[in-house]
Amino acid sequence: MLRRLLVLLALVFSTVSFFGANLVSGVRMKLAAGDLASGIAAIEDYKRDTGVDAEYLNAVGWLARGAQMLHQPELADRYVAELHREIPDEKEGFTGAFGAAIEVESRQILAREGRGAALAYLTTTLGRAKDPALRARINKNINLLSLEGKPAPAIDMHNYVGAAPASTKGKPVLLFLWAQWCGDCKAQSASLVRVWQRYRSRGLILVAPTRFYGTVDEKPATPEEEKARVAKVWSEVYAGLDGVTAPIDTDADIAYGASATPTFVLIDRKGLVRLYTPTRLSEEELSRRIEALLAEPE
Repeated sequence: MLRRLLVLLALVFSTVSFFGANLVSGVRMKLAAGDLASGIAAIEDYKRDTGVDAEYLNAVGWLARGAQMLHQPELADRYVAELHREIPDEKEGFTGAFGAAIEVESRQILAREGRGAALAYLTTTLGRAKDPALRARINKNINLLSLEGKPAPAIDMHNYVGAAPASTKGKPVLLFLWAQWCGDCKAQSASLVRVWQRYRSRGLILVAPTRFYGTVDEKPATPEEEKARVAKVWSEVYAGLDGVTAPIDTDADIAYGASATPTFVLIDRKGLVRLYTPTRLSEEELSRRIEALLAEPE
């Protein structure tokens, strides 16, 4: 009996230790299973034992999103209010949680007051934001509400890896916004190659914009060092995309709201955005949208 009790205690303490050391990962795991209650319990324990720090506030940001997705708007409001109270202004080291508060609040406004009010709120917050990742995140939410049907933001092609840029004027274009460290982007590469090989002969242009993040292997890097890594990853992971240009344009990446990578943008022959989706796409869905665009009269 004593041995069973000791084993049980070990399991309990290992679970507490897991959430303590990896609170955000633990909360995300529980939310993925729809278990909001366990996530709430985890942050309560963490706050009691450790206090309010960046890990705690990032976890609160995930709980705010989880509450919203699980249709508990009052709970989402509570966590947004806590984030605003703890992080009243943009602060280095806390931009993830600060951005989560903005994102969730904009969606709460959308649900309660409509698209115009949500866009007004996001535009105001964008005007104050300085951090590139935060600006990209706010633009992502603006673009989800307003980019489709509008002219595609321009991309500076002067700095690039891969093939030399070609004119896209009057041609259907698929943008694949990616990052050299992005696992989901790499996982998308095989299906993206198949899609491009299938449609390139029908006039589809593929462009793969990225930006400088200032790091390589999570260590500070110069633009030259980072560009070398971008070129290496592009040639190795995306080898089937020979002939595709990968421009490095931070301003365009932020304008397209590529805070989630990959982000896909489909642009018609008139230069209007027809699809904006900041997530991975299945090969079937991507092909379906391209087929519909190519079928339109020139």
